[in-house]
Amino acid sequence: MQTAAISNAVPGPARLREACREEIARLAWIARELSRNALLRDTDGSLIPLSATADWEVSAPIAREPTMSAPIYDYDGSAMASIALYESAGRVVEPTERILRVLIRSTARAMSERWFRLAHRREWIIAAVREDEANTSIILAADRSRKLIGADHAAREFLKTTGRRFEPGSTIAEFFGCEIAPGRGRRYCDVAMHLQSCDASSPWLALITPPELGAVQGCGLPARMRRSIEEYIDRHLENALSVEELASHLGRSTSYFARSFRSSVGLAPHAYVMRRRLLRAQELLESTDLPLIDIALATGFADQSHFCRRFHQMMGMPPRTFRLQHR
Repeated sequence: MQTAAISNAVPGPARLREACREEIARLAWIARELSRNALLRDTDGSLIPLSATADWEVSAPIAREPTMSAPIYDYDGSAMASIALYESAGRVVEPTERILRVLIRSTARAMSERWFRLAHRREWIIAAVREDEANTSIILAADRSRKLIGADHAAREFLKTTGRRFEPGSTIAEFFGCEIAPGRGRRYCDVAMHLQSCDASSPWLALITPPELGAVQGCGLPARMRRSIEEYIDRHLENALSVEELASHLGRSTSYFARSFRSSVGLAPHAYVMRRRLLRAQELLESTDLPLIDIALATGFADQSHFCRRFHQMMGMPPRTFRLQHR
């Protein structure tokens, strides 16, 4: 069987993989359970594992063409990559094939949305779905003057069906037949709205999300500082690691550090630390026989119960189950 080239240096998909860890973790686990290899496929056909340390994904020969795939779109609506499923041990029954197809499509859509939101974290995000058509959903990015800065692939395709195309600087009226004023009212709260369509068809249900505070109020950390704080966090995961301690390590105020860190990595310091704790815990579960309580304490969790709860939230399974499946 021929094998497809595996590349760990594809800039776009590699960054996408880092930004969408939660979605990827759920998909990879389900795919393994159903005898499938799930990979990210670049537009040039090259492949990278869903996980930066997932050697199992490239250890076996991989068919040149996937059994199924779903596209992931860049923030400008262009094709960025795709999720590709490859057979690893025989075939599964037809009902499971249908489930897998729905799964990878929903995962690809979730990854496209997360990527769009990260790219437009300085703008107002309008996520809307047709009231009577759950499959018709769009995401837009707008500034305070109601000018559109960005539109996802679905929004651009929606415009094409009416003979129009997306142009940066156009107004929200291209989609909705009523006034929306981002920034008015409760500035940093999500707001749900019922919107009329601009073409008198079925209305939209929309959720308007404000810009990220850190992205608006300050620039990110310099590259040297970012590397320093990331290395510091990895060396001290067993400690409490308060925002005050992290800011002190860089010699910056707590407020400046919190804003700049979030602007740099797209996560609040606490959320980033939690992610690093869980990733370290995965490594220990895979490579050691340490009891769960020891892993919990080594990665900074207060107790085994706290560790198991947070691990289950991220991975969709308890730590013991994860260990059994990766040994």
